[in-house]
Amino acid sequence: MRASDIRALAMGVLIIGLIAVVHAETPDELRTRILQDTKLNMIMAESLPAPAGQYKGDGDPTTLEVVLLSKKSDGPSRVTEDGEVIFLYKASDKLQQELTTKAFEIRIARASSGT
Repeated sequence: MRASDIRALAMGVLIIGLIAVVHAETPDELRTRILQDTKLNMIMAESLPAPAGQYKGDGDPTTLEVVLLSKKSDGPSRVTEDGEVIFLYKASDKLQQELTTKAFEIRIARASSGT
């Protein structure tokens, strides 16, 4: 391979790399991707591998788990700090919507910061 061929190949690789950097995902694209790609898993609290207060989720960033609590002692309706699990105990439609919105906001913020 001649030096001019190597330079042309290197320039092509550089240009492709620059195009990839220039077209980083916009905040709207990130939000859309997370909203579209997230799968919801409904789980009854009784089928959790740990008590509801200790359950941390399945560890899959592409799922949002909704745990339906049947006992008040399992705690109030809430979202985990990482936005991976929503716990619902006799939650109204409005509260369910608020918690779902909060979970997605947390997930989007984490994805945009790289955590």
